[in-house]
Amino acid sequence: MKKSALLLILVALLLSLTVPAPAGEKCLRVQLDGTIFLRPRVPANAPKVNDDVLSCRTDGKFHVDMIFPRDGGQVISQDNWVVITGFKCSPKKRHAECRHVVDPEAFQHEPFTLSATLTPDGSSRYALEFFLDKLPRPKPIYVTIECPNSPPQRINDYGSKYQQLLLASYLNKIWLNMALDQKQHQHPEKMELPPFDTAELEWDELLTLAPCPK
Repeated sequence: MKKSALLLILVALLLSLTVPAPAGEKCLRVQLDGTIFLRPRVPANAPKVNDDVLSCRTDGKFHVDMIFPRDGGQVISQDNWVVITGFKCSPKKRHAECRHVVDPEAFQHEPFTLSATLTPDGSSRYALEFFLDKLPRPKPIYVTIECPNSPPQRINDYGSKYQQLLLASYLNKIWLNMALDQKQHQHPEKMELPPFDTAELEWDELLTLAPCPK
């Protein structure tokens, strides 16, 4: 009897050595990848060059990558950035042939941090609430306008455009209803950005399981 018990214990020990260790704890990962288009709402109040009104367009991309506890809760880690992909000012009157040269520094990724909460909403759905509680530091964009028969003129936006790329999530809380492992596309209505711009946002979103941060 004792020999049988010892044999069973030995077999159990051997099995425990061969069974792989349980996988690491899983968390929930939210990823958003999208575009932002800024357009002037009141071009007459934009900067002027040679008494011609400039209508400036700014395009950007953003990436959000946030990790939440498996049962939901506040974000525990995140890696987010925004970057300008295009900036062009078009005079309304003359200088239609002008060339706009943007400094390379304008196209660098700018990190930002969101306040975010993920709440279970059914067996495989979650409600995501997030907002930006602090705008990134002002980062002026310098543009050199080169026109025929005129000396080059250098202007800057005093950092307003980079901040306005994120202004929609600063002025508004954003709510999303996400399903696990189901990619979704969002294209909300155009947003007003006082005093001079409007913003059009569009993005893909995905909620998955991922290893928890160590």
